[in-house]
Amino acid sequence: MNRYLRSRAIIIHLAFLIACICATGARAQQASGPLLVMVSVDGMRPDYITEADAHGAKAPNLRRFMREGAFADGVQGVVPTVTYPSHTTLVTGVWPAKHGIYSNSVFDPLQKNADGWYWYNEDLRAETLWDAAKKAGRKTASVQWPVTVGANSIDWLIPEIWRAGTPEDAKLLRALCTPGLLAEISPKLPDYRGGFDSTLEADALRGKYAEWILENRHPAILTLHLLGLDHERLTYRYAGRDMRLTDVKGRVVTDIIV
Repeated sequence: MNRYLRSRAIIIHLAFLIACICATGARAQQASGPLLVMVSVDGMRPDYITEADAHGAKAPNLRRFMREGAFADGVQGVVPTVTYPSHTTLVTGVWPAKHGIYSNSVFDPLQKNADGWYWYNEDLRAETLWDAAKKAGRKTASVQWPVTVGANSIDWLIPEIWRAGTPEDAKLLRALCTPGLLAEISPKLPDYRGGFDSTLEADALRGKYAEWILENRHPAILTLHLLGLDHERLTYRYAGRDMRLTDVKGRVVTDIIV
């Protein structure tokens, strides 16, 4: 199987990636210089959009991006092709062997780490987009992106982390976000739903928080990770459900960018 067919055949955890560089428009005019918004819809296969009609998907907003912008038919996934190594490669441009994030969960054969994942930015061994932007004097933001806990180069940060899987995790998240960020946004939006909450409502809310940061903080780079589709695919493995979720994710992305 050649590289192209192999990349198309992967049932990917690697995100379907939308990178939108906005040199014009209200948000870009408010900020100094161009704006890069990177939205990862985790678990979305490229053909869900490139062959949307064959799958019975509407996804008008994502199809518009494809029609009016540039797109790829597929990618060659990293090894292993799972969320945390893949998302770290997206923001570093190097393979897991170099950036140091080898899996979702850390190697723990004696099970002493309570199912810990690679949440912490200090485990990362390569320069990221956020690092490069900081060196260039630009401001950055990130919502729910893997491996960002403690990332000092991100000015407005809501990281992805969970521990107990209970409401107590909200306290942990508040302690690890940029100080005061959630407290400032929460009166204007429902309480943030972080951790491993993979519902449509949680992803939609993450999009709203990213939108607020864009409109009120004007970062040069913002990264956002939407995880619901990947969870639903792994749980239900039902193509029709995937297509409905794809339509919803497309609306979330458009609300942020347009």
